[in-house]
Amino acid sequence: MGKFDNKVVIVTGASSGIGASTAITFAREGAKVVVTGRNQERLNETSEKCKAVGAENFQILEVVADLEKFKNLESLVKKTVDKFGGIDILINNAGYARAETIETIELDTYEKIFNANLRAPVFLCKYALPHLKKTKGCVVNVSSCASLTAGPGGVPYSMTKIALDHFTRGFSAECAPFGVRVNCVNPAATDTRFGDNMNVTKEMFEKMLENFMKRQPLGVIKPQQISDAIVFLCQSPVITGINLPIDAGMLNAPAM
Repeated sequence: MGKFDNKVVIVTGASSGIGASTAITFAREGAKVVVTGRNQERLNETSEKCKAVGAENFQILEVVADLEKFKNLESLVKKTVDKFGGIDILINNAGYARAETIETIELDTYEKIFNANLRAPVFLCKYALPHLKKTKGCVVNVSSCASLTAGPGGVPYSMTKIALDHFTRGFSAECAPFGVRVNCVNPAATDTRFGDNMNVTKEMFEKMLENFMKRQPLGVIKPQQISDAIVFLCQSPVITGINLPIDAGMLNAPAM
């Protein structure tokens, strides 16, 4: 028996990193998992890994979708309910970042960051809520420690994560009367493919990770360490409205 037998879980950004790890963890525990992302090949890889830990074909639904496009948000919820009959858990993990200063950023990039990191989670919550009410389900939003610190080159990204943190707290208060819980995790630097989406070279990204290592006494975080925290929040019946930093000691480390 798994901890999430027959629970229906949507995981956005499930083609790699934290999303893939989270989908696989839920699959291992018996859930029916909807994996969504923009890359079909990588989604297939995630699905195969879900099956490798015990999921049957009928327990996995792949939805290739760009959640920056508004029409895909309600469609994702509809496809999930059409396939599985309901929703128990929503994991808003998909995100987008670019290394831009306020001086260099253009409107299309600004909108892309906000649409992916904030509009998508907000409206997925809106469309999923009627189904979550029926199951007394839960939401976990994946924010970032970037919402808790400030620095050059990532202000728009940080802005979306600060807003996502506050949305989590406010939405949790709206949902509590229905028995629906809403929480958030705030990872520091994590070993994912997130750098692929940033306008930086491999060398620049490696330098960024090196700098993070100096700020994170416990080192760069593994995706499974984030997904373990996500699953914990989904299991607890009395935790709601929190932002949980998973920072490898960064927030308490001396400034460099």
